[in-house]
Amino acid sequence: AGGILGGITAAIVSNPADATISEMKKAKTDMGPVEAAKVILDRAGIPGLFKGLGLRIFFYSLLVSLQFLVYDSVRFALGIGADDLKLYLDVLGSALRESSGGG
Repeated sequence: AGGILGGITAAIVSNPADATISEMKKAKTDMGPVEAAKVILDRAGIPGLFKGLGLRIFFYSLLVSLQFLVYDSVRFALGIGADDLKLYLDVLGSALRESSGGG
């Protein structure tokens, strides 16, 4: 469920930028991002910035879910539990504090 929610959020947040970049690539001129966004808004309004969102949500949700699956599979195969991860992060945090002089 976390991967699906993460994928949906990533798709919604990044879709306007992706639509703008696509518009810039389609243009035969050296159109900038602001001008490309204006063209999209003039042609299709706000929904134009979210064109292709359904497919992007599916793709990102699948991708992020697979990343979590691989991460959990490797963690399980190596026998790494939540306590091991907490210990690692505690040691890492201490090392970073010491190296930055905050020790």
